[in-house]
Amino acid sequence: MYFSDLYHQLQHNLFLKFFVEAATVAVLFYVGLTDFRTFKIRNNVLLLLVVLYFFYALFARSWAEILLDVVRSAAVFGVLLWFYTRRVLGGGDVKLLAVVSLWVDLHCALLFSVLLFVLICLHLIAMKMRWVTTKPMAGGQGIPYAPSIAGALIGTIMLGCL
Repeated sequence: MYFSDLYHQLQHNLFLKFFVEAATVAVLFYVGLTDFRTFKIRNNVLLLLVVLYFFYALFARSWAEILLDVVRSAAVFGVLLWFYTRRVLGGGDVKLLAVVSLWVDLHCALLFSVLLFVLICLHLIAMKMRWVTTKPMAGGQGIPYAPSIAGALIGTIMLGCL
């Protein structure tokens, strides 16, 4: 059996795709909960999300799409790095959004963005009502963005957009 034959068989294995998506949802839930409690996102968990993406990409994406995803992720990281230098986002949030942008294909970007906007707004309302913990930051109070980012990607996955 040639590598290309194996690759085509993997692309059509829906069970493996479902398994990787389920594992990704579990990891995203962990990332969101951990950041919500500790304001920290561990690098090893982000690396796990990257590994899961590459397994998912083997089942669901072409080589050209994978290359575009990597380029888009690098561009997102570059833009968000500027926000990090302005102390608008934490370093973990920058890395998480770059990793999540690997997963979100262009046809799912609008859905992901809307979900992210709604979840951040809900988190900000909860902060104003003093229902959630905040962290003193330069010039104000900071919130953990990972719960909103993770929730938006989980919603995108659950709605079958990936």
